[in-house]
Amino acid sequence: SNRFFFRSSMKKFLLTIFLFFYSNFIQSQSNVFEFVKIPVNAKLSSLGGYNVSLSSDQNNFFLNNPALLNDGKNKNISLNFIDYIANIKGTSINYIDSLKSIGKFGISVKHFNYGKTNSYDVLGNYLGVLNGNGVELTFSKSKKLGQFIYGVNLKYVLSKIKTYSNNGILFDIGGIFYPTHNKEFTIGISLKNFGFLFTKFKDHTNNILPFDIQIGSSIKPEYMPIRFSFTVFNIYNGSESIRYNSEKLSLNKLISKLNFGSEILVNKNIILQVGYNFMSRSEINYKFSNQNSGFSYGILLKIKRICINYARSMHNIQGGTNSINLSFNVKQIIN
Repeated sequence: SNRFFFRSSMKKFLLTIFLFFYSNFIQSQSNVFEFVKIPVNAKLSSLGGYNVSLSSDQNNFFLNNPALLNDGKNKNISLNFIDYIANIKGTSINYIDSLKSIGKFGISVKHFNYGKTNSYDVLGNYLGVLNGNGVELTFSKSKKLGQFIYGVNLKYVLSKIKTYSNNGILFDIGGIFYPTHNKEFTIGISLKNFGFLFTKFKDHTNNILPFDIQIGSSIKPEYMPIRFSFTVFNIYNGSESIRYNSEKLSLNKLISKLNFGSEILVNKNIILQVGYNFMSRSEINYKFSNQNSGFSYGILLKIKRICINYARSMHNIQGGTNSINLSFNVKQIIN
């Protein structure tokens, strides 16, 4: 009877937890924390902005897919900066290490400055300067099981605009599968940014979490100095489901969810990168875009013990965004 009581209590407890997360998720149905979707990592930006399958020991890709933490080297630090559109700037620092008590882990601090703009009321009266900031703190863990790796990101996110603020807990769950014993062929999946809010804007139309499901693959054909990646993103998008629930998915709509990237491995110290994001192209009004919208490119240089990556992504008629990444291994630098 005690065992039956325990099982019954456990089921009720798990059901309560599920309903708590589900109710918070459903109630949070409008875009908030959009800055968490913007890639600060230069390598990711150069490949189109989306990638959940690319193994990298230098660029700390665990923010894209927590399972990729497993390939990062211990004591690796990645410093990132992006000069985004409309005077928005983002910075982040990522670190990977391991401890006997918890094993391998990754931590990240990400900050976005939304810039400053003048604020006016409906009558045109000046109300002062409007500014805002976003902060994301991440703790990552991964585990390897044969040819499969799974991982989890736990994130605290805070967004503040003038006197309004939003904060909450978000999760990423990801996996990497190696169909063969060759690491040059990978398949990845990541369920990103689900969780709950501690505080919400009064207007619920501003409270959708940026939940997304992304699936992709990376492959380097044997004897070819090129690595290809493709990623399908926005497989599920809460705001999109609400907005387009009465519309049929068109071919253009499906294509807009694709992201392609490739790396040209010139040698062990130089890698050229190029990407194309269909959504970046299709979401911009062609009257206000240039013919390069959606394209991105970059270069990675390994200079002694330091890795430098620069990327440029094209968005609109004003140009695009610039990203730079500096990564190194603390142990190697000290030694």
